[in-house]
Amino acid sequence: MKNISLLTISLLLVLLSRNAIAQVPDTTLAGQYEDVVINSGSYKVYKNIRKTKIEQLWKNVTDSLQKERKIAADSKAQLEKGLAEIPILQAEIKELKAANSPIKKLSNVSNTTLLWGLIVLLAAGIVFVIYRSRSAVQELKEQNERYEELSTEFREYKSKAAEKERKLARELQDERNLVDELKAR
Repeated sequence: MKNISLLTISLLLVLLSRNAIAQVPDTTLAGQYEDVVINSGSYKVYKNIRKTKIEQLWKNVTDSLQKERKIAADSKAQLEKGLAEIPILQAEIKELKAANSPIKKLSNVSNTTLLWGLIVLLAAGIVFVIYRSRSAVQELKEQNERYEELSTEFREYKSKAAEKERKLARELQDERNLVDELKAR
């Protein structure tokens, strides 16, 4: 009985910690995307950043996030299924106690084997659910890290492109001044 209550408590703690980690606000990515599109400068008909590339980036990010959300939802469903089985098993344990037939007094080998088989099956199910939850959280963290790296590279590219544009504009103005001087002579 002590083992089952310890198992139940540890399972609940894992669930609570998983829910605290897996919550990611959706507005952050959308806000960053809007910021990139709005703040991209333009000169006549040319954009510093091509919209098609930004839209493709956004599509990739949302596809990845949808995939991760689906994995997290599947893991959560499996975990809830495992949690739904726990009260049923606890009720069975209470029934066995009420009938005054503890596990040590079971004389029939098939009943003992069945009971231990159920316990092993439940433990394997719980381990599987915990493993899936952890892997889903880990994959979500990796996707967030990849997004941050891509975002950093994009900001660097944007600043380099802006610097090149200013440099070319200065060179163009120098050439125009030179042409004006030559015409004035």
